Amino acid sequence: MIPVGTACCETLDCDSGDCLQLTPREEVVCSTVCHSGTPLSFSRIKERCGLHQEVLSRILRRLSVYGALEKVDGKYRRRSVNKNLEDK
Repeated sequence: MIPVGTACCETLDCDSGDCLQLTPREEVVCSTVCHSGTPLSFSRIKERCGLHQEVLSRILRRLSVYGALEKVDGKYRRRSVNKNLEDK
């Protein structure tokens, strides 16, 4: 299993065994979105990663379902995680 953090998607707690095994394509997508300073549109991610839209759609859906990325206002970004639950 590859910890999500290795692809810059540090949203799942691998210590509890909750790791997501990323494919090489998923690592590229996750890294592209996470290293961007601003949220990216689907077309911008497609352009930067060079993936077919159907493949990219499945990857983004999977990364979103597992909590690595989130879609906000039609754009994808690294999921915001509040690591200190006492601050809520």
